[in-house]
Amino acid sequence: MLSDDAIIDLSRVVATREALKLIPAAQSRRLGVLPLAVNDDKLYVVTSDNDDYLLLTQIENIVGLPVIILKAKHPEHVPSYIKKYYPESAGELSGTPLGLLEEVVLRAMLYRSSDIHLDPEHEHGIIRFRIDGLMQVDQTLPIDSMNELISAVKVSSGLNIAEHRIPQDGQISLFVAGDEISMRVATIPTIYGEKMTMRILSTENTLAELSELDTLGMSEQHLQLLLETLDNANGVILLSGPTGSGKTTTLYAALRRLKKSGTLHILSIEDPVEIPLNGINQVRIDSDRINFNRALRSTLRHDPDVIMIGEIRDAETADIAIKSSLTGHLVLSTLHANDSIGVVTRLLNLGVAAELVNSALRLVIAQRLVRSPCPHCVRYEPPEDIDREFFGWINDNNLYVPKPTGCPLCNNSGYAGRLGLYEMIKIDRKIRELIRNNANEDALANHIFNTCNLPTLKLDGIEKIKKGLTTPAEVRRVTFLGTN
Repeated sequence: MLSDDAIIDLSRVVATREALKLIPAAQSRRLGVLPLAVNDDKLYVVTSDNDDYLLLTQIENIVGLPVIILKAKHPEHVPSYIKKYYPESAGELSGTPLGLLEEVVLRAMLYRSSDIHLDPEHEHGIIRFRIDGLMQVDQTLPIDSMNELISAVKVSSGLNIAEHRIPQDGQISLFVAGDEISMRVATIPTIYGEKMTMRILSTENTLAELSELDTLGMSEQHLQLLLETLDNANGVILLSGPTGSGKTTTLYAALRRLKKSGTLHILSIEDPVEIPLNGINQVRIDSDRINFNRALRSTLRHDPDVIMIGEIRDAETADIAIKSSLTGHLVLSTLHANDSIGVVTRLLNLGVAAELVNSALRLVIAQRLVRSPCPHCVRYEPPEDIDREFFGWINDNNLYVPKPTGCPLCNNSGYAGRLGLYEMIKIDRKIRELIRNNANEDALANHIFNTCNLPTLKLDGIEKIKKGLTTPAEVRRVTFLGTN
């Protein structure tokens, strides 16, 4: 349910198709009005002037509905959003597969989607977006239109348009609404035809809006711990978490922090390079000609101060990374593990000697991404019984927690945007002693989370629930395999 006095943060909402169709592009630009949603037979809009109510009559004459002008949090940004929703180039390719492709990509960007999925089914195709980590259906197409759309992407990304029986990979760059959008493309044959996934890597806007460390959702304790470790001249910082948990975003934010001084030589080795960063030499891995091990050995000849490795996948890469830090380099990388304790175990299982782990490892980070409740429709209610049991709130009768409800501005999902949950372990003298003595994960966890009282992912989530930054359902969803 939309409130008539809501203050709209345009970076966290998506205008609905229904609303956009009510005001033609030329009139939207001329009046400086962006239609957002239709709710209870009223059209909700924002303008570049929050106090200009003389527009009401003009807009109501255009749309034939009562109009509510909502306040924009940043009214000066309204014209740029009008350009996004009503690109001047729209219509030039209307009705063609390329026109449909541009329309789909533009909508994906407006929804802040990370991936576009083109899925064939028996008699039709479905376009899905991954938004805030979860899949949502965008639209259904006739199967012929879906095949034409997939062919248009294959041509634009240099894939073999005649090959439908084997997987293919490529890359594509499009100019959509004045923004250059780079995407990684992959196809795979299914029983109903080719499925295509387009991973949105970077846009000109994302380059301008790259996250800083203090915007990722870290607590003050976690932020200071990471900043202190980044100030070290050498050592290894490792991040863990499943695919899509924000590890790359954290790494890039750390690199941006490190390069600010202008005094460090920074090199990264990535597969692929998702976002180009000025001031950092980024090496793209090509498995046919150069792998992580070879690239890392070559990188060391250029005497970098900081090395970022996209992922440690094998024993040789782990060994080189650890030894690199012992020769005066600061190394940042990721390693697949369920939690922070698992990172130490994983390194040892890869064959890295305990004494090398003790000498090199400085900080271990486990992270997850949780969705934030939509600020325009969130309600606060007592926690449900399942949450009282899971979070230990059995006797807390005065607690109210965010509950998503859904409104047109969040596509009725109840959520808008994401932030991180973090679990960090600074490798101190006692932890080194435990590793040296082959302590198991339970012993390590007991020291870190009970003796040292460091917050787990779950505890970090509880604090963010109480601050209204996320919901109990979200924290339960991402921490059920993590440390309790």
